Amino acid sequence: MYASQLQHPDAGGAASTLSGPPGLLAWQIYFLAYAAGIWGIKHPEPAVAASALLWLGLVLFRRPRPLSCLVSLLLAVACFAGGRLHALHALPAAPAETPELNAVSDAGAKVLLSARVAEVTDKAYGRIEVLLEDASATLIPKPPREGEEPEAESANASQAAPSSVAVPGFVAWDWDEPGLRPAPGQRVEAVLRLRPVHGFLNDGGADFEWQQRLRGVFYRAYTRGPEVEAAWGQRMANPWWDAREGLREALLSRLPDTQGAAIVLGLLLGDRSRIGQTVTEELRAAGLSHTLALSGLNVVYVAVLGLGLAWSFGLVWPGLFLRIPRQKLAILLSFPLVAAYVWLGQGSPSLVRSAWMFFFWGLLLLLDRGRALVDGLFLALVLMVLWNPLCVFDVSLQMSAVAVAGLAFLYPWLNGLVPQARGRLLHAVRWVWDALAMTCAANLALLPVTIWYFGTYPPNFLLNLPWLPVQGLVVQVLGMAGLGLATVPGLGGVAGALLALAAQVQDWMLDVLHRLVLEGWFPTWALLRPLWPEILGASLVLAVAPYCRDARRTRPVLLLLAGLFLTAWPHAQLLRGELRDEVRLSVLDVGQSQAVLVTAPGGRRVLVDGGGALSRTFDMGRSVVGPALAWGRPPRLDAVVMTHPDADHAQGLAWILRQFGVGGFFTNGQWPEGHLAGELEDALAAGVSGRRLTPVVLRAGERLDLGAGVVLEALHPAEGYLGRGTNDNSVVLRLVWRGQPLALLPGDVQRDGIEDMLERGRDLRAAVLLLPHHGSKSSLSGLLYEAVAPDQALASCGFQNMYRFPNKDVVAELALRGIPLATTPERGMLECVWRVPGRAFELRGARR
Repeated sequence: MYASQLQHPDAGGAASTLSGPPGLLAWQIYFLAYAAGIWGIKHPEPAVAASALLWLGLVLFRRPRPLSCLVSLLLAVACFAGGRLHALHALPAAPAETPELNAVSDAGAKVLLSARVAEVTDKAYGRIEVLLEDASATLIPKPPREGEEPEAESANASQAAPSSVAVPGFVAWDWDEPGLRPAPGQRVEAVLRLRPVHGFLNDGGADFEWQQRLRGVFYRAYTRGPEVEAAWGQRMANPWWDAREGLREALLSRLPDTQGAAIVLGLLLGDRSRIGQTVTEELRAAGLSHTLALSGLNVVYVAVLGLGLAWSFGLVWPGLFLRIPRQKLAILLSFPLVAAYVWLGQGSPSLVRSAWMFFFWGLLLLLDRGRALVDGLFLALVLMVLWNPLCVFDVSLQMSAVAVAGLAFLYPWLNGLVPQARGRLLHAVRWVWDALAMTCAANLALLPVTIWYFGTYPPNFLLNLPWLPVQGLVVQVLGMAGLGLATVPGLGGVAGALLALAAQVQDWMLDVLHRLVLEGWFPTWALLRPLWPEILGASLVLAVAPYCRDARRTRPVLLLLAGLFLTAWPHAQLLRGELRDEVRLSVLDVGQSQAVLVTAPGGRRVLVDGGGALSRTFDMGRSVVGPALAWGRPPRLDAVVMTHPDADHAQGLAWILRQFGVGGFFTNGQWPEGHLAGELEDALAAGVSGRRLTPVVLRAGERLDLGAGVVLEALHPAEGYLGRGTNDNSVVLRLVWRGQPLALLPGDVQRDGIEDMLERGRDLRAAVLLLPHHGSKSSLSGLLYEAVAPDQALASCGFQNMYRFPNKDVVAELALRGIPLATTPERGMLECVWRVPGRAFELRGARR
């Protein structure tokens, strides 16, 4: 029904193939509609819009008869529906909550977990993830405290053997600094604290629960250090795993103890556990973090070995190339090398996908087929999606596919901007332009996706031009040669020399990178994270722009205009929203910490605290708070308030102060200690505003004016007040709009600070009370509740947190006074919206 390639009519009416970038075959468009149906189980609106644009593009380019239009529409709808049904069938069902599961996953509970190891994955910073299946948990009773008698009910219960509870799905056990490396298939019984996957549910933020559900993971466990109460069963016979572990030990015994060697280990085996945090951050700043993950680039470098082998065979047997061209021989030799590399790299999903792409590209080239890059990409995607439709949600797959699409569609267009050259010098210039055009094509295509997922963009992608060839063609090739020779008896010394040389070259590269980072060569921009219409519009513009060079082609121009409209429309809506006369209070879901955003008419925003302190390697500002604040809005804040310097309120502010445009920074006069103090100092000195932010101390009686009659009144601490600790010295703010009190934000103030405010006669009235200190009993005060007289209480705390916040006595006191309570564990991000000053507001939760 359809031609094999998108075509356009020439001036004479005959059909001619589009010049420059390749078009899409009809089946490829319908496959994209199928993928959109899969995407629609999580994001229905953008999926439907994308499918509609695909069909519209097909109609505009092909100009079929009305009946063909109808048939193509029905096919697109059928593919969309088929993809949706396939994804729903494959999606792991979320387990229902039961009292037994709640008991074994309680924050303070320890369980004896019996399970089988499904897979072991090396993670960053010396951590492994042990994925456990067929798990069951037995609650370990808590022993009575010294001098206490067990209650009768507990004593009777302890006489019976504790019952085992089946744990649904997989359990992801993160083990820092492990004492051993388990093997797949091995049984284990370990004493762990089992936690359900939960939290960080913010509008526009990453859905961590969804990401783990795609893997079938519903519970997690964490341990640190080699000493773990665990009994390991016998290792199952697994020659492939044992052989790989033997190679790993051989590598570790020959590699020096440097960060360059750690990267060599990662390039060869996908083991990034020895790469330090400083090196990781510097690579991220330079736009090179993708080089730490095994992907299509590494497969290409392995294929270069195949080319080298083909060249070597030609030297030994010159007549070989009369039987088979050198390029085809190189492809055939590369297939087993790539397969071996996938095994060495632990069969990581990104590496397996890259290998399939390479297989189809090579197969098409062996068959002398044109369009190998585009058709090979789609054939690989079809195979992967039919095998596992949920891979559509994999970020690494999305970025790999988009990068290849950029090379296929944008590179020919960019490459054609410079005419072919003659002469050696011009040929050299042309070669440089080709490399630059390829880099720009991939990065242009990735730009919308990168900004959407990460909210930042390092404008340093040109460093890829020298870095990637040296790392791939020198470091990785030397490392693979050393790895191969390490298995040959008598050549261990040669293998060690090659591996040491590879590590030394990588160390030289890291040293140069470190010096450039210290000189400030690599800024990272925090950008507005686009809404889905902007993503769709930008993608459409990039897709059709190469076809708009010919003035006779009006149809691509129509799609280009549609893309520009989709890109601009959300900004118009944003400006319209900022003109609304309303005030918003957003309590972000940041686990057992706190971050609150106040938004006034006109779009002025103040962040009160930034959450944090989840772990030593997790940056709450980068991963949770920043993306939520930049979703659909520029990364700017009129003010940031650090109520007190505790890490669970202050850690996330370092990234915000460093990457956002901030008008002013206010504190209670106290400063953090240790590493966090240095991070905040550096952030204040290196902010994007170009000037050093000087902290301003807020005292009772001062105000932050947000315009339109919205002010934040400081009620505490008073001048000269000395609390018992940092909590009691918290800045207490009251949000007021045109004289009407809306909300009280008391930080972590406890009884001493509360009593001081009451004794000084502070006006604490407000419609909404954010519970002090996350709902701790140390901040329970009936006099405070009476003075505030709220219609609604909110609490920011972690799901099943170890402190059991909000405390049961606090909950009981609120219930006794008829004050409803909403918490972030139950409803995700909480948002109160006032459209008129006073007590009438709308409460929304991200978890619906």
